[in-house]
Amino acid sequence: MLFQPNKLKVQLKLAINRLKMLQAKKTSLCQHQRREIATLLDKGKEESARVRVEHVIREDLFIEAMEILELYCDLLLARFGLIEQYKTCDPGIAEAVNTIIWAAPRTDEIKELLNVRDLFAAKYGKEFVYNALDNVDNVVNERIVCKLQVSAPDPFLVERYLEEIAKSYDIMWVSSVLAADDDNDDTSSGGGGGLAEEVYPAQTEAPLLASNENDTSSPQPATNVDESETTFDLPEIPSNMPPAPKKNNNVSQPTTPKPKDDDFDALAKRLEALKRK
Repeated sequence: MLFQPNKLKVQLKLAINRLKMLQAKKTSLCQHQRREIATLLDKGKEESARVRVEHVIREDLFIEAMEILELYCDLLLARFGLIEQYKTCDPGIAEAVNTIIWAAPRTDEIKELLNVRDLFAAKYGKEFVYNALDNVDNVVNERIVCKLQVSAPDPFLVERYLEEIAKSYDIMWVSSVLAADDDNDDTSSGGGGGLAEEVYPAQTEAPLLASNENDTSSPQPATNVDESETTFDLPEIPSNMPPAPKKNNNVSQPTTPKPKDDDFDALAKRLEALKRK
């Protein structure tokens, strides 16, 4: 099969249109299924509602995956010159190309993506397609991998979905599973919380009071002092003290040695040299 650039453009545009149509269709179907699940909850059929809501969760994940694939198709059309110009896959489109190839067999409803995959095989070779299908280099978008993988939804997510559906349709329903988990959390942390409220203030109040008493830097209350009545105790001058000797200007006084300017300049130059290094 020869690579045909114009055919690839057409298939990418058709894939975008198909993705948009499927998103609108599945969104409408999910809305109808949510209404039916709300009716089941209103009638007390929780187990049936849990089974039905798993399908809604998978459809929501599939819709989000189609939104990402639509953006990748738009990206390839915007950077189509990179496909025509280079024989190998350019890094600027590597994630988009690998993700579309990986998702093509997992989205059977979108035949155009299978045609795009075959055209990429004609462009980059079958080995490139096999590596993308196995995600050898981990280039495929991780969000697409998570949303298209086949696995049972998390039970916590199921309960949250049911709560949101009941809330949207004004149905008085509370998850028994989540309520039991909340009760277990309260009982496991309830005793410790009361003990902390009784012990913690007593443990922290005493150190704080002690630190305030020992802190001399904290402002103390000012006292009224009359400066006119303030007296100072000064030492008395002894009467037999000899008079101070008169200063003789002719006698040279000993001087303290000063550091040499040359040594200071040398140290400054060494510091500048070290800074430059």
